Amino acid sequence: MRFALKPRSTAEWIDVGFVPVILLVLIVALAVLSPYFFSPRNFTEILLQAAILGIVSVGTTFVIVGGDLDLSIGANVALSGVVCGLAMNATHNIALGIAAGLGCGVLIGLINGLISTRLHVPAFVATLGMLVIGQGVALTLTNGSSISNLPDAFGALANGNVLGLPGLVWWMFLTFIAGYLLLHRTVYGIRTFAVGGNREAARLAGIRVDSVRIANFVVSGLTGGIGGVLLAARVQAAQPTGGEIFTLYATAAVILGGTSLYGGRGSILRTLLGVALIALLQNGLELLGVPYSNQQVAVGIVFIIAASSELIRRR
Repeated sequence: MRFALKPRSTAEWIDVGFVPVILLVLIVALAVLSPYFFSPRNFTEILLQAAILGIVSVGTTFVIVGGDLDLSIGANVALSGVVCGLAMNATHNIALGIAAGLGCGVLIGLINGLISTRLHVPAFVATLGMLVIGQGVALTLTNGSSISNLPDAFGALANGNVLGLPGLVWWMFLTFIAGYLLLHRTVYGIRTFAVGGNREAARLAGIRVDSVRIANFVVSGLTGGIGGVLLAARVQAAQPTGGEIFTLYATAAVILGGTSLYGGRGSILRTLLGVALIALLQNGLELLGVPYSNQQVAVGIVFIIAASSELIRRR
C-alpha cells in the first residue's frame, strides 16, 4: 500500500528516477537531432498529443492500482464520443450531448465492475469482451461513418485558447489534479491501494473489496467518457474508431510511470511522466520524419519496456 513520494532507499531512488532519467535523455537527444523541438508551437503540439491519453490514463491508474485491468478504455472513448455526437445532433443541445457521452462512459465502467465482481469473471476477460462489444456498437450506431456537423460552441471546449494553451490541455491538467486528490488524499484512495496490495487482507480489515473495485472501474469509465467527448470536440466529429490506440497506450503509460501491474503500488504523478514519455516519443519520431510503419515498431518496443519496466527498475 505504498504511495509515498519520498524514496527511502537506494532501490527506491532508482525506482523513482527511472522514467525521469529516460525523459531527460530523450529530451536532450531530440533537442540535438531537431532544431524545431524546443519551439513553443512544438511544445503545444506535444501537450495536445498527450491530452486525451493523459485523461484516460488517470482512470486506468485507479484500476491497475486496485489490482485489475481495463482493456475496454479505447472502445469506451469511441462509443462515448459517438453517443455524445448522436445525442447532440438529435436534441440540438450541447449539455445533453455531453451528459449522454459521460453517462455512456460511466455505464461501461459500471458494467465492467459488475461483471468482474458479481460474476467473478477476470477483469482481463470482462474488459476485453467489452472492448469488442463497444467497438461493434459504435460501428452499428454510425454505420461505420463519422458523425459531423457538431456545434462550433462544442468544439470550443477543446480548441478554445486559455492563457495561451488549448482548452483540451487544461482539461487534462484538471483531470490529473482531481485524480491525484482522489487517489492520494481520500479514504477511498487508501482503500484502493489496500485492495490492490492484498484483497484478502483488505477484506479481513473490513474493506468492501468489491465496492472499491467497482468504483475503480466507474472512475475509469468516467475518464473514458471525458476522453471521448473531448476527442469529438477537438476534431468536431465523433468517430467510431477514434479510440483504438488508447487501450494499449493508456496501460503502457501507467506501467511506464511506475504503477505495478500487480496492483497496490502507483502514483498519478508518475502516470503523468509515463504519458509525457509516450507523447515525446511520438512527437520526436514525427519531427525526425520516421515512416509510420517504423513508428509502430518503436511503439511496440515501448509496450515491451512497459511490461518489463518494473523488473528493470528493481534490478
